[in-house]
Amino acid sequence: MLAPVLARLHRIPGIADARVECSGTFFALSFREGVDDAAVLRAALEALGPSARRLASDDALAQLEARRRDEIWFSADDIRGLSFIEGRIIAMRAFAAVSGEVRLEREASELLRDALRIEIFGALDRVHDEGGRSSSGWFVPAWPGIVAGVTRRLGGSLPATTLGHISEKLMVQHVPSAVAGD
Repeated sequence: MLAPVLARLHRIPGIADARVECSGTFFALSFREGVDDAAVLRAALEALGPSARRLASDDALAQLEARRRDEIWFSADDIRGLSFIEGRIIAMRAFAAVSGEVRLEREASELLRDALRIEIFGALDRVHDEGGRSSSGWFVPAWPGIVAGVTRRLGGSLPATTLGHISEKLMVQHVPSAVAGD
């Protein structure tokens, strides 16, 4: 996740602002006035990890020019917003998978859609509030807790057999064997 990287950069004394371009490859750092630029840069490179390097002048200028041409460079707040867009997509995919298999009345469908959004957004909020994770692999082990939260939210509204079917269909959405690279 990019949010924890940006958070680490912002904690470095001397960093005024840190942003990442849309591919997540390049970071733009602004230093505070009167700081030891070399020391701040060393700390930033350390925070970014062993493969981080300062761009050569021409490459850096090309990235800055792209930024001036309105290429999007995200702040930590922007990254959190993108997480919620991703959360909405995950919720809708899970909802579609369940509603394609389990017949629900309109009101129950709306409750399921809302419960998925609330529980997924809650998980995203917790991860961001805790400073993020080093990869998106955190989501797979968190999924059973999300499903449990959805089931609790729906508990008084649906018959136990329907809840069981919903839970079963949700659980198979994010299992370790089905997620490449985690």
